[in-house]
Amino acid sequence: MAKREKEDIEIKEIEAAKLPLSPLYSNVVRVIGHPDFVMLDFGFVAPSYRTPYPIEDNHIARICLDWDSGKYLLDNLKDVVADRKKEQESKRKKGSK
Repeated sequence: MAKREKEDIEIKEIEAAKLPLSPLYSNVVRVIGHPDFVMLDFGFVAPSYRTPYPIEDNHIARICLDWDSGKYLLDNLKDVVADRKKEQESKRKKGSK
């Protein structure tokens, strides 16, 4: 059996944000599937009439999740959207009477 060569693995330490966290607005997200994880890219696209229009500066953040965490996020987002939908439907029914 052949010996495997030792792989060089670089581990980067990322400092966690200090509380309280500031909200981050993004009007664009791109989801990238990878065999090992899911990446979410957040960014901001300005209206075309805004000058200057720096396309290269619109990337704000990238979040990498393993697939289990991605599924957990999906389930939570579904719940939040469903709650919001119920709230809006309730307001519409009250307004139409």
